[in-house]
Amino acid sequence: MIFAFLICLAVVLGALLRAHREVDHQFIGEWAGAHGLTLTAENRPMVGWYLRTARLLRTWGALSGLFLAPIVLSSFGFYSHAFWGIWIFLGYLAGALYAELSLVRVATDGERTASLVPRELADYLPRRLLVAQRGLGLLIAAGAGAAAVLPYGDRSPESFSVHGDGVLAAGLVGVAFTIGLERVQRWVVQRPQPFTEPALVAADDAIRAQSVHSLAGSGLAVLLVLNSFIAWALAVSDVQILRWTMWVPSGFGFPAALAVCLYYGHRAWWVQRPDAVMTAP
Repeated sequence: MIFAFLICLAVVLGALLRAHREVDHQFIGEWAGAHGLTLTAENRPMVGWYLRTARLLRTWGALSGLFLAPIVLSSFGFYSHAFWGIWIFLGYLAGALYAELSLVRVATDGERTASLVPRELADYLPRRLLVAQRGLGLLIAAGAGAAAVLPYGDRSPESFSVHGDGVLAAGLVGVAFTIGLERVQRWVVQRPQPFTEPALVAADDAIRAQSVHSLAGSGLAVLLVLNSFIAWALAVSDVQILRWTMWVPSGFGFPAALAVCLYYGHRAWWVQRPDAVMTAP
């Protein structure tokens, strides 16, 4: 027990030390190259600030979800061990979103500017991720509906009614989260971009792409954990075929969520839109 605690402590301390470390020039250059961004004296400080802030906030968000959320929610009687993994990814998502919000975009020429080229979410995020988000939301809704009507006999856990309000609530939360996630991603993409210099516009596009990817990675992870819970609800039903098969997605839900969050949340993406045309009124 003590050994496991020491390992967890070392992992947490290592994550915090890495998060608070300054972002070196090599990493900034690698990130810019992966995003097809040419670094200049104008955009390098903005990119460096964002990369360090995003790493710091995502780390603190994930750790808060792992340790702080259970303590706070338990004190109000809302915490359930069935959803413990969700809070890690929700904290990571909150950190990624706040990193985007904390990036102050000020018009460099002192005047209001506006892009003549509309920014669409599909230009900043692969369509397959949008389809995956929507598909997982539909799976949650369908699975929750099925679990609510399946027979369970006397094997339902006493602390949680699998075929009752709990699983329906999980389904509603999953659908609402799916809709809200895409709306937030679109809002991030469509936030004002008050730059005229091409170098700053390109850097801002790369940062937006990174932000929506971080949101997509953590959002998909949340949806996978919810699907894992729904699969468990189906696995303990009286339907034999479900008892034989649903334990697989239930058992692998969290590892898959972690892999998706780390892979897609940090994946580079070249913005697929023409160069923005800026004009001052």
